Amino acid sequence: MKKQITTLALSLLCFSCSQIPPEAYFDRGTPESLLDVSSEVVNLSVATDGAVNELSDWLNRDQPSRAELYCMDADPRCAAAQEVLDLYGVETMYVAAADNTVSLVYERVLARDCENRFIDNHINPYHLNHPTFGCSIAANMVQMVSDKHQFVRPNLLDKPDANRAVRDYQEYLNPTRERRGIEDSALESVTVD
Repeated sequence: MKKQITTLALSLLCFSCSQIPPEAYFDRGTPESLLDVSSEVVNLSVATDGAVNELSDWLNRDQPSRAELYCMDADPRCAAAQEVLDLYGVETMYVAAADNTVSLVYERVLARDCENRFIDNHINPYHLNHPTFGCSIAANMVQMVSDKHQFVRPNLLDKPDANRAVRDYQEYLNPTRERRGIEDSALESVTVD
């Protein structure tokens, strides 16, 4: 009986050691693991005409991702601040309040470098690649995208994008007469010796 319990305990211990924990698979050479996302909020007053000019200067130096405008609708400075935000194309959320402030929200997505050197991972009970495996490829992918927001908040294809893609595919399947003429003339110009 003692022998069976010991054997059962040892088999359970071996079985539990062979299970790979799910967190062992996280962040292994994916481009998203190289992104740092940060948010910053700057609050500016729009209570005076000079403050509206300061808002314009601030937007001219560094354009935010979005803005929140806290003021009364009938206030002329509120309308002037809204006009300045619209001029710079800043997406604005209006909140009716007597604060006369604007909150500029900066959402920054930055790509950081990874450790793209060989790291010996000889003590690896799961025989998984090191977390930096594929780092150079992932870093190149991240660096090639100019708008890093495409990783965290991608733009969806809209109807104009889909129309162009469908038209190009249909042209590929059924070339028009003009397109066939161009291809035929290109073939005729090639001579075989």
